[in-house]
Amino acid sequence: MLKRVFAILLILSLLLPAYVLSEQQLKGQRPKGHFPEGSVPDSTLLEDAEYFNMLIQKLNESQSHILVSMYIFKTTGSKSNAANKVRDALTAAAKRGVNVKVLLEIEDERSSSLNEENRSTADTLVQGGVNVYFDSPRRRTHVKAVVIDDRYTFIGSHNLTASALQYNKELSLMIDSAEVAKKTAKYIEDMIVKNKH
Repeated sequence: MLKRVFAILLILSLLLPAYVLSEQQLKGQRPKGHFPEGSVPDSTLLEDAEYFNMLIQKLNESQSHILVSMYIFKTTGSKSNAANKVRDALTAAAKRGVNVKVLLEIEDERSSSLNEENRSTADTLVQGGVNVYFDSPRRRTHVKAVVIDDRYTFIGSHNLTASALQYNKELSLMIDSAEVAKKTAKYIEDMIVKNKH
């Protein structure tokens, strides 16, 4: 019960902007990101490695679309690390006909280790049939979100690195909601369109 209450609170703090509006300001309109009255999305709190286990399951079950926005996707370590397994699940999904798009951070500094990691992962993903995009180096994209089949949204603190997926203390949510998936996907797709080179 405590996990569910915490999950709902985390959803609200991550997805819903804080609005303090008078009744006159609202005039029947709901703020952006607001859920219809009485509808709270079904969510699962994912602590530490639980995120990886659930993400891999949903990636392997995906049928139509996967959309990822990630600050760092580090796959240069051991072939058996969790980040490499996510990369492999994304390329396997693309090979079975799933439309897979990944948006990664790129920094302004040419010698950045983050740039090296994300470019290395991008090269492998592209070879596996995944569409990869980079954000503008002028603005940091710190979003860590995955949308699967216009239904499941993973959002929280996890990056796609062995550290985050296997060792760190991390906390994220999986939200089972077409409405949340649609809004999250639009946010990511808008970034992709804006930053296409």
